[in-house]
Amino acid sequence: MSEFLRVIGVAGLCVVCCAGCGQSADVAPDPTVVESSTVAELPVVVVGDTADNGLANKLKFKAGSGESLFSVKPQDDGAKLVDADEQETARFNVSGSKLKIKGADDVVLGYIVASDGKFKIKNADQSKELWKLQRQDDGDWKLEDANDKLFCKIKRRDYGFEIEDDSENSQSKIKVKDGKTSLRDSSDTTILYTKDQVSPIAFACMGLNPIHEEPLRAALMTMLIINRAR
Repeated sequence: MSEFLRVIGVAGLCVVCCAGCGQSADVAPDPTVVESSTVAELPVVVVGDTADNGLANKLKFKAGSGESLFSVKPQDDGAKLVDADEQETARFNVSGSKLKIKGADDVVLGYIVASDGKFKIKNADQSKELWKLQRQDDGDWKLEDANDKLFCKIKRRDYGFEIEDDSENSQSKIKVKDGKTSLRDSSDTTILYTKDQVSPIAFACMGLNPIHEEPLRAALMTMLIINRAR
């Protein structure tokens, strides 16, 4: 297991992450960025059009301790995930509304298929649906398995989002504050963060603990970013 996954595993979330950089004043604001005061007013997700996708620049993430962990780098055919040493750990190839997930060894790990307000994770040969993340009419989201069993609720808050389990116990929070988007545990300790521009609901994918495979969580986040999910 790579060092950045080990660090997050110790933190208790087993997620992937790395360091951020600011945006220069002469660059136009990215529509994926939201201020906490306007979170409740975001539009419905639009999926399937990757010609004008939301992943225009490299996104760098850090652990709560400040250690650089990973980056998502845009490519002509999607994106790739690299560790703190810029070594590729996964590749995400996008075609229309479908994203193919491949490991560093070029082996297919799974797929993500998008439709209006819904993102399905499928296995390597697309014969089985594993998970589905779906937007609700009120702007909240939910994570279910292939049998429609609820595992997580992702609820919109003034500060971003809160992830609850199926019993409505708080698991983690995604907060947008002072130019930084952070994933925090139930005690409000920062687990990972970025200063780059990222949709809070996309970033919430890194806190979906029922999805144990780190490349799947990172791919889901990337697909939501590409599709400008809100």
